[in-house]
Amino acid sequence: MKITAAIGIVLAAVLVVGAQIRRDEIKQRLVRPPQVAEMPAPPKPGPEMAQLRALVGTWTTEEVYEATSMGPGGTGSGVNTTRLGPGGFSILMDQRSKGTMGAFSGHGVYAWDAAARMYRASWVDSMTAGLQFWTGRKEGDTLVFTGEVTLMDGKKIATRDVWSDFTPTSHTITSYYNDGSGEKKSMTIQFTRQEK
Repeated sequence: MKITAAIGIVLAAVLVVGAQIRRDEIKQRLVRPPQVAEMPAPPKPGPEMAQLRALVGTWTTEEVYEATSMGPGGTGSGVNTTRLGPGGFSILMDQRSKGTMGAFSGHGVYAWDAAARMYRASWVDSMTAGLQFWTGRKEGDTLVFTGEVTLMDGKKIATRDVWSDFTPTSHTITSYYNDGSGEKKSMTIQFTRQEK
C-alpha cells in the first residue's frame, strides 16, 4: 500500500511539474513568439520586360493586308488594348478591328522566359483555329517572334512577326509567312497611342 501511495505521489508531482513547464512555455511564446525564417522577397520582372511594358496602353491600329494564297489583300482599322499581366511578368493584349476581311478579335499573352532567355507568346483569334505559340528574341532595335500556325485546312505554315519602329507614341508589326514556297509578307499593322 505504501508503494502504491508513493507511486501516486510521484505521478502527481510529475503531472504538476509538467503542467507548470507547459504553462511557462505558453507564457514565453505569448511574450516572445518563436522566430520564423524570413520569407524570400518575391521575384521582380527582369529588365527584358521593359520593352513589352512600354506597350501598355490603348492604341489605334491601321492595318494593310497583302493578297496571299490565304485571302485577298485589303485594309482595316481597330483598337488595341494592352495591360500588365499578374505581377508585371507579362502583358495581355486585346485587338479588335474591322476591315476588308470582316470583324476580327484576338487575345495574346507575351512574357520574358528568364530560364530559356527568350520571349514567349500565345495568341488566339477569331480567324485562326487553335492556340498559337511563338518564341521571340531581340534583334537590334526590333523584337522578332517566330512560330507556326495551323490553317483551317490543317496545313501548317511558319510565321514571323517583326515589331519595329518603337517610339513612345507608335510602333509597327510586320507579319510574314512561309507555306513552303518562301517567306512572304502577309500584313503590316501601324500602332498609334491614343491620347490619355
